[in-house]
Amino acid sequence: MKPEEFTGNTQSMRYEYHRVREGPNYFVSYYKHSSRLHYDPKDTWRTLGVAKFTDTGKALKEWCLLMDESYGQPQREKWLIHAAEGASEASGRKDTSFASEAMEEENPCSNTKMVT
Repeated sequence: MKPEEFTGNTQSMRYEYHRVREGPNYFVSYYKHSSRLHYDPKDTWRTLGVAKFTDTGKALKEWCLLMDESYGQPQREKWLIHAAEGASEASGRKDTSFASEAMEEENPCSNTKMVT
């Protein structure tokens, strides 16, 4: 998908919000010749340092929170609902791992005797 760009982008400062189908949505920041990937809107805003108290910094904070509320929170809620249902149960597959077999068996130590 096409990234959502911050309206106050300049040549030396650039912020984008990327929406993806798989995985979490993320912010990409370019500031002071450094490019970073952020998942948290507050971390994105904090890249400005002391400049976060300027008008552009305040606008960036509002934009980051708006993008996260619009696209990030619904995505996280969908994941929580899917996790609550149980991924293995939702797909209809039986767990055949060694750990599941060991949990089904009785305690192997309950039927032992000590030899002296």
